Amino acid sequence: MLTPNLKPLAMSLVQAPMVFMALAIAGGWQLQKGRRRRGWLLLFATVIAVWLSGCEGFGRFLSQQLLNTPPALDRAEIARLRQLQAKDGGVAVLVLGGGARQWAPEYQGPSLNEHSQPRLRLGIWLSRQIQAPLGFSGGIGWQARDQLLSEGQIARRVASDEFQHPLSWIEDRSRDTRENARFSFDYLQQRQIRTLVLVTHEQHLPRALRAFREAMNDKGVPGSITLIPAPAGLRPDGPWRLSTWLPSSEGYARVRYVIYEAIALAAGH
Repeated sequence: MLTPNLKPLAMSLVQAPMVFMALAIAGGWQLQKGRRRRGWLLLFATVIAVWLSGCEGFGRFLSQQLLNTPPALDRAEIARLRQLQAKDGGVAVLVLGGGARQWAPEYQGPSLNEHSQPRLRLGIWLSRQIQAPLGFSGGIGWQARDQLLSEGQIARRVASDEFQHPLSWIEDRSRDTRENARFSFDYLQQRQIRTLVLVTHEQHLPRALRAFREAMNDKGVPGSITLIPAPAGLRPDGPWRLSTWLPSSEGYARVRYVIYEAIALAAGH
């Protein structure tokens, strides 16, 4: 198994653009050796792969096939959770952190990054809708040795100062998804939480749900908490259109995130 410090490097090597560079180099090498058919085939495959890696339509297809991501919570489910919370409590919303910036010039201080911010915003909205307590799980990542404040500490300030919705608790020791689950489970047990609305990006949810189920199994209480996935950062898929098969910055980000999570899921991380 890879050490934590090697995980980011390994993931970079098997994703764009490194994998495309390797494919193009292999094609050029075949041409140089006189194997024209094989070389041109590899170069053509490189062009197609680069094109598809920027298409939201391809990201949507990969997400459906590789991750089977859950849909957004609908109004009926939110109403059911609100009624359940009003009846006997035991419902909570938990946001999983996705990174932070120690210095955001526009705020003259630390802030959450482009992954954590929409997750926290959705968590706050759901907490208000369900009338349930809100927690946040996020510490200092494996590579962020110079990080002074944990994600949890930053999220606490953002939730209170910018959204006027203080967090009920934070877990700020975790460095990855498995630790999110393992360390958060202690907080949840102390608060007698029986239904947990888990907020993270749609691509990250399959791995996060698995981590929380494994944490319950490790504690010897499988199924003690009902997990309700609440995906953040969703984009309206709608009908297939030509524009979804044209490369865009959003397409590159979506495909890359899906592939990252699919590899991590298959590798058991």
